[in-house]
Parts: sequence; structure tokens; C-alpha cells
Amino acid sequence: MLFYALARLAKSPWNAFLQPLAQNAAFANLNENYKQALTQAQQRHKLVFPFPHALFKAFEATSLETLHTVLLGQDPYHGIFKYHQCTYPLAMGLSFSVPDHAPIPKSLQNIYQELYQSLGIPKPTHGNLEGWAKQGVLLLNALLSVEQERPKSHAHLGWEHFTDGVLTQLSQLERPLVFIFLGKVAQEKRKYLVENPQHLILCAPHPSPLAQHRPPFFLGSGVFAKAQAFLQEHGIPMQWDLTSK
Repeated sequence: MLFYALARLAKSPWNAFLQPLAQNAAFANLNENYKQALTQAQQRHKLVFPFPHALFKAFEATSLETLHTVLLGQDPYHGIFKYHQCTYPLAMGLSFSVPDHAPIPKSLQNIYQELYQSLGIPKPTHGNLEGWAKQGVLLLNALLSVEQERPKSHAHLGWEHFTDGVLTQLSQLERPLVFIFLGKVAQEKRKYLVENPQHLILCAPHPSPLAQHRPPFFLGSGVFAKAQAFLQEHGIPMQWDLTSK
């Protein structure tokens, strides 16, 4: 199942990058656990998000050659939304991002608010972050799947081994990169980075409203302003404004 999903990257430079991670026993175990999770969800009359074709969309949407920022979240959205009387998943394979016609999640609203406060970036009326991905922001989650209405339900499948490996390999790239870890789960991944003086590592609380009751706060963290200053210092173009989409 996961091997079939990865085949969508066969003609991408990501293929060679990810193959060492996909050819070990841990990934084979993850594949079996994922298939079992699909079966168990079906027995409960639930779905698993994102749908299989979008599991590795973060890599499809962002070119390895132009990658300059890694924005790491926790796990995919577990909810659904309705549009024109049809039901769709909020999760689309990109961390914090939702499809065009979905309501903007509170966490993403806070991301937009932080961008507005620190960089004066106007707030878009949609939650689709593909515009960032196409410019070089890898929108990756620590876990790449979740059962409908059961947050962190796939924390036991083995996704961590895969995303840990991705981060380790990315940190070995010899070019300026920004790593942004939002929330405790994401920040635990920092230890898998290989020390590299070319990179900037930024950590901030999760943008969820649930994390805004006591300091430190996400709002006012300046995490995106710091990232943008680093990118500009290295001559890397990045437009955070999504209002023209």
C-alpha cells in the first residue's frame, strides 16, 4: 500500500532520497501496520486521512532542488467538511493546510495572525498552503496518517521512524535550510537533525488555541520573521502572501 503511494515519486529526485528509508525493515513494518489500521477503521465505519494518494503529497508539492524550509507539524487533520453537499477530508497531505473550500482551522488562523503581526502579511480567505509548498516549503507532519475523529490514532504505526529519517537526511544537505518545529511533538524531532552550521532551527509552541493559555505563546514568537530574515540573508526568495491565489 505505502510502496504504491511512494511510486508517485518515481520520476522525482525525492525517489532516490527516500528509497533508503523505504527499503528497510521499519518501513515494511509501517506498511503492514498501515494496512491493518485501514482494515480496523473500516470495521468501525471510519475513514483514514489523508487518502492514500495524498500520503506523500508534501514531497510531490515541494521540489527537492528548491526546498529551503521545513515546517513540521504533528499529525493530519482528523475531521471532515462539507462543500456543495459533498463531504471531504480536511487533511490533504500538507501540514496545517486544508483544501480551498474548507473552513480555515484555528491553528492555521493563528499562523496567519503571526505572519500578519510580524511581517505584515495579509490574511488569505482560504487555508490551502500549496503556494508555500511550490516555493520550497516542505509541509511535513511527524505522523502522516490518522483515523477519522481520532487524533494521534496512528502514533503507534511507525511513521516516526520514517519522518525521523527524512529529517536526518535533510539536515545533511549542504545548503541553507530553515527547520520550523511547531508544538511539543514536532520539537521532539529536533534531536534527529545532524548538526549543520548552514541551517537555522526554530522552535515555537503549537499554534492551536489550546496552547495559547499560558506562556510561551505561539503568537508573538516571531518564528516566521526569523525564518524570512534568514532566507533574505541567503538570497532565497519566499513570498508568504497567499491572498492572490
